[in-house]
Amino acid sequence: MLLEVKNLRVGYGPIVAVHELSLEVGEGEIVTLLGPNGAGKTTTLMAIINLLPLMRGDISFADTPVKGLVTESIIRAGMTMVPEGRHVFEPLTVMENLQLGGTTQRDKQEYDK
Repeated sequence: MLLEVKNLRVGYGPIVAVHELSLEVGEGEIVTLLGPNGAGKTTTLMAIINLLPLMRGDISFADTPVKGLVTESIIRAGMTMVPEGRHVFEPLTVMENLQLGGTTQRDKQEYDK
């Protein structure tokens, strides 16, 4: 599995927003988190890249545990997220916004993929 999330519990202070979520994403797969506003989709993604601390659970990316890593290290490993709506750079294309997530790549050839 490229991404494994096991028994994720995350929230804001004492409020639990995501309860015991587990998911797997294989290389080449496309997975979608669907739900109404406030269901925990963004909270889940922010926890996966360590922008929010985990209350419980384990996360691994490319068979490497990412729990406790700083967000920059997770991004350098090749995982990031592009926020929705007004948090993207509107004049840029979708591809250009995604490429911005790769700007920490030091190898120009790797960035151009």
